Amino acid sequence: MWTRSRLCQFGGGYGVFPRPPWSSLTSNSRVSSNSIRRQRFWTKARIQKAVSFSGVAISTWARHFACSRMAKTRDSKQSRSQSNSLQVSACHRSFEGTVFRCTHRSEALGGLDAHFSVYVPDAPQMHMTLPYPKKCDDFPVLLFLSDMGCSDLDVLQQGNVLEHCSSCGLILVSADTSPRGLADSDGHKHGVGIGASHYVDATEAPWNQHYRMRDYLENELLEIVHAHFPTCGSEGVSVMGHGMGGMGALSLALRSPSAFRSVSAMAPTSHPTTTEITRTAFTTYLGKDEKNWTTYDPVLLMLNYESRRAPPPILLDVGFEETTSYVEDVVKPFDFVNACHTKRVPVDFRLRAGFDHSFFFVASVMEEHVDFHSKHLDDL
Repeated sequence: MWTRSRLCQFGGGYGVFPRPPWSSLTSNSRVSSNSIRRQRFWTKARIQKAVSFSGVAISTWARHFACSRMAKTRDSKQSRSQSNSLQVSACHRSFEGTVFRCTHRSEALGGLDAHFSVYVPDAPQMHMTLPYPKKCDDFPVLLFLSDMGCSDLDVLQQGNVLEHCSSCGLILVSADTSPRGLADSDGHKHGVGIGASHYVDATEAPWNQHYRMRDYLENELLEIVHAHFPTCGSEGVSVMGHGMGGMGALSLALRSPSAFRSVSAMAPTSHPTTTEITRTAFTTYLGKDEKNWTTYDPVLLMLNYESRRAPPPILLDVGFEETTSYVEDVVKPFDFVNACHTKRVPVDFRLRAGFDHSFFFVASVMEEHVDFHSKHLDDL
């Protein structure tokens, strides 16, 4: 977000410009005005680059322009299917966009109500009701999967993510961590139950009736989002996650590499088949046959990766607090990095001294992750 303090770093003052600040660029500049106009949307890095050559400061008007998508409108897309079951239970303004808290009846989850949240940057005007008008800009989608015990709201309230999605022009979709509304379950115990689905399709009774989060994420949630919100479609989706959600994000991307343009994980459970709490959950949900577990283990998925299509770009981010053994016992990032090296798959691995895996860590690194995905969604 381009605040007054950040603008002052460029020494150009603060004001409203009647035309884009890069309009003064000449053909002799390192970045030509024609090449700038070809960009689909303006990330902060690109705006800063343009400003450095033009010698003027970014204004609030320019920040609005940065979030808009200039080339593609919804008129060129097929009409979106409308689901009568989708309801918006709450709506909040945040930065230059709107958060929609949504509820719908999920077939994948056995008829239970499912919750998710969607943050939509202004496109280009403020909009706080559904349906969106046909003539508005489209945005790529960043899917976020949360850690055990969280809901879809935690990352919105604590993760420092909305400001950066607004700045980069990305729709954020925050999924819930499990089905809800079961009368016989009051919370997760030993890593099983509400808030602890581990994003699997359960095969063991009674969990197999409702705990089918893999099916929900892969086949239902994104279809609903594309149908009701101004997205660029299935070709413009990236995925990220934290903790249990990081494990889910890596697994989703490695199982379906063509479905995601990039994937990032913050302190994920990288090798769950060797971790006590996830072994307990996998036994409960999937049975004792460990062959059924491999499709949810990022390390094993990488070692068994055989698709001709390369995996999407990967960012792995882990806090390393010296006083605990959480990294070695649960996260096990080096197992995943070694698996990537074995398969000659590049991975951007960042180990941060002193950080744990809490939301303090998530909020600290969120801007880098959003910018990482924005870069790979930039060529739509």
